Amino acid sequence: MSQLGFFDSGPNRLSFVCTLPDGRAIKAGLIFVHAADGNRLGPHRMFVELADRLKCCGIASLRFDMRGSGDSSGEPAGNNINHDIEDLLSAIDFFASKNQLPKVFLLGISRGARVILSALAEHSLPVDGAVLLSTPFPGSKAAAKKFSSRLKEYLYKFRNPKSLKKLLSGKANLKQIAKTLAFALSSQKRYRRNNDGFITKSSLFFIYGSKDPIAADSALLYSRICEKYKIPYRIAEIKNANHSFFYYRWKEQIMEMTEKWLMANIADG
Repeated sequence: MSQLGFFDSGPNRLSFVCTLPDGRAIKAGLIFVHAADGNRLGPHRMFVELADRLKCCGIASLRFDMRGSGDSSGEPAGNNINHDIEDLLSAIDFFASKNQLPKVFLLGISRGARVILSALAEHSLPVDGAVLLSTPFPGSKAAAKKFSSRLKEYLYKFRNPKSLKKLLSGKANLKQIAKTLAFALSSQKRYRRNNDGFITKSSLFFIYGSKDPIAADSALLYSRICEKYKIPYRIAEIKNANHSFFYYRWKEQIMEMTEKWLMANIADG
């Protein structure tokens, strides 16, 4: 069963879809947090498919559009991650007030994962754990790697005669290409550092694609943070996968790993 509607986050109205187990007791709730320029569907409808899968396990879920995304009102948060954190806090309050949830988990990808981490670092959230896909990190090194990766993708693409002809004829969307490259280069401004520790002790599950250029540095950084602040964590890698896990087999692996991790954490205690 699915419920659609809006909830308030500051002056904005955020659209949502709540998926509930059919005729089953709710064992836990999961809130999805999408990436920059994304929406509540998730990349390649990953969030939709995972929500439908998890309802068969007794897990309710909330998918919502951040401000300025999808069907929500307001302006996109841009480089100010505080606005995204505000939307996440509002989503948690709304979801918990709407349903009796024995446990609450979060799942985010890319910027959405970083929003979750920042919220967990700074707020006492009533959540029991989070699945974090392709988690970015602050700094010029990450921005340079992301920019280099996007540039290589475009250069490889234009090796194709049809794509090259499209570029030379002026039919390629140069504005969008420039926007994508600029967005990658500016990523160092979007994720602030946290130097005051992490409030959370919730279990964290990091998943990366082996072909994601930020994977190695990101995994190392967050494993050190988790060990320093005694946060239980796990890190997994999907072979040959990229940052957005666009291939259907990679998406299937994510869904299987997430379901297994959630059920284990629901059963624990």
